[in-house]
Amino acid sequence: MKNQLFNKRIPTILGICLVMVGVVLTTILVNNQTNFRGKASNSEEPKNIKFTNLSESSFTITYQTDIATTGSINYGLTKELGNTELDDADRKIGNFSPKNIHSITVENLSPDTKYFLTIISGRNTYLNNGVLFEVSTAPTIASSSTSQATIKGKIVLSSGNPPNESLVYLNTDNSQLLSSIIAENGEFDFSLKSLRTSNLSSYLMLDENTILKLLAINDSLKSSAIISLNQANSIPTITLSNDYDFTNQSAPVSSRSGESFSFPNIESQSEELKPQIIVPKKDQSFMDQKPQFRGTSLPNEKVQIIIHSPQDLQAQIISDSNGNWTYRPTDSLSPGPHTITVLTRNSSGILITLMQSFTVLAAETQVATPTSTPSPTPTLVPTVIVLTPTSTPIPTSTSVAITSKNLPPPGNSSLLPLIIGSIVVTITGIALFLLTNAIL
Repeated sequence: MKNQLFNKRIPTILGICLVMVGVVLTTILVNNQTNFRGKASNSEEPKNIKFTNLSESSFTITYQTDIATTGSINYGLTKELGNTELDDADRKIGNFSPKNIHSITVENLSPDTKYFLTIISGRNTYLNNGVLFEVSTAPTIASSSTSQATIKGKIVLSSGNPPNESLVYLNTDNSQLLSSIIAENGEFDFSLKSLRTSNLSSYLMLDENTILKLLAINDSLKSSAIISLNQANSIPTITLSNDYDFTNQSAPVSSRSGESFSFPNIESQSEELKPQIIVPKKDQSFMDQKPQFRGTSLPNEKVQIIIHSPQDLQAQIISDSNGNWTYRPTDSLSPGPHTITVLTRNSSGILITLMQSFTVLAAETQVATPTSTPSPTPTLVPTVIVLTPTSTPIPTSTSVAITSKNLPPPGNSSLLPLIIGSIVVTITGIALFLLTNAIL
């Protein structure tokens, strides 16, 4: 009798063991699947995003990804978007192909017009710090460009072979940023006929002594070079990972990559042209209910000002030839705390947002402006939009970090059969346990 009872308990114990094994396997496999998804999402994230080749009817957006993945953008005149554009290389063949270097050009646009967009990298949609990217086309220029110069060159690896993919940037100290994908043989070219100033308002005046900056990148290497315009048609071959100064004929190779000047950083700008708010200082108090605000920007540049109060005030002014601007509101500001937001473009044509808090004191309040050591001027917040007038307050952002939204990463489908198998083991164990106890 005891042996019979013992024999009936064996399936019960076996069922319990199967249940435990199945639960453990399922937990481990699901966790591995989750970890894989997290890694895949990060590796597809667009990095080093730049808007280049801005004209009255087109723009280009470039970026890199850690792994080779497909790329495209959704764009439109409104936040509903509605249009799609592929990578330049994919558009030529009419099909998606994974790559690390991405360049997407949008054409047939309206001049001086704002467009919204998102980046589709792999199966993920990326935004600019939780909001849509914004970019504006350049205004129409009445006069024609007088420059006929063309820059031609070639990029190779240390082996002498051209890289599978590479992107070249070009600009001067006071011009917009251009970009070009290399051909299969490693060659690239730029037409300077349409090169504009950094604020895009006019074509850049060039002469034979104009210094041009080049930056060539692939998925892991980069090279920078400087040339004068009179060398435009005779640039020596550039080997990725080396930096060059072709204006110095006696020593064309200046250093290993990364040891010479950094180029191009579209968020950098010379100190004297650095946009800033001078007045008010942080949390400064004013007795005047129409305080005068001061700051600096690029010379003769548009400056958009928003005073955040119970009823927001907006104005657009132009800085003087030295880059100085002043503004005094036409309406009195109510007593209490306020914030001033200033939007203007830096030397790379990118809209930056400056913010500062201040307080307007009631007329009867006899409190002097604080005399403590002023706080540092506000940190510049570069964004990827170009300034255009707006009739509504423009939301500000604190960084240009990009975040994914919708379309979760696909995960590792190869683990799916194992997960299903572990679930089957668990169910079998439960069934065996219940069947054995029913018999008992």
